Amino acid sequence: MGSRQLLPVRQGRETEGVVPMPGSISDIQGDIFYIENRAPYIMDSGHVHGHVELNYLLGCSATYIVNGREQHIPENRLAIFWANTPHRLVALGEKKQGEGILYNLYIPLPEFLQWPLTEQLRQEVMAGFIALAKSDHDYLVMRLSRWYEDFKSDHPELKEIILGELALLLKKISLQGWDHPESFFPGVQFEESPSVTDQMSANFGSARLKGAHHVSTMIHFIGENLHRPISTADVAAHLGLHKNYTTNLFTSVMGVSIKQYLQFQRLQKAQLLLMDSERPIADIGYACGFSSLSRFYEAFQRYFGMPPGQFRKKLL
Repeated sequence: MGSRQLLPVRQGRETEGVVPMPGSISDIQGDIFYIENRAPYIMDSGHVHGHVELNYLLGCSATYIVNGREQHIPENRLAIFWANTPHRLVALGEKKQGEGILYNLYIPLPEFLQWPLTEQLRQEVMAGFIALAKSDHDYLVMRLSRWYEDFKSDHPELKEIILGELALLLKKISLQGWDHPESFFPGVQFEESPSVTDQMSANFGSARLKGAHHVSTMIHFIGENLHRPISTADVAAHLGLHKNYTTNLFTSVMGVSIKQYLQFQRLQKAQLLLMDSERPIADIGYACGFSSLSRFYEAFQRYFGMPPGQFRKKLL
């Protein structure tokens, strides 16, 4: 991660591999595997990072805002989502802050893309949804506890074993099926853009996992340059690859084109700024790389089912 400052998960603590985001949705590259075991806490603002994140709550439930929607995560259920979607823990059920236990497992995106998981799970995670496992509570707690203790030993081979066991566990859970958390946004009916969200859920066959590390680098580059009018050619040049190869590789792994992914991420950054800042809406649109205010409003309305101003008011 170089010399970049780490993002504290609460005052006085830091999380390796999760770094601050000074204006860009992905100054954070999810390239470090990490496990935490701590009391959950209310977050002052939303955040993003490049990992696929697993959460498990013990002794409490929690409400998150993920991708602009409030979603309730019950206790004793393993939740999985792509943390490159803006997310924020906003409530803890009937518990007070500091009560209960939250396991966080941060999975690097290249690892996740190469795991032998079912098509449906990969589709839903990469499309920005949360999935809840139906697995046995006692079995999961035993696994999580052992993984956390092994992780703290800081032995590289043990970390590789944990990742391998995680892949197998998720594959097993996928065969049993996943649920979705209770999701609500009072008074609002969301629309999903068929040109972005549906295609983010495209088929991820095993052949599409080739080049996952290249794609992870592309994602990081795109995230760092959302404010600029970058093109597919710019992404290819950054990796030193042919434009056609870059386009085909990205689409085969992610299920959408680079152009579609760019718009998806610009909208994610826009919602994060609308949630956590008082910047004028026009400034947000331009800061997210939209060439005009009308293009910003059109894309935002199509994806979220409402204009940016209404979206901001609903979250106040």
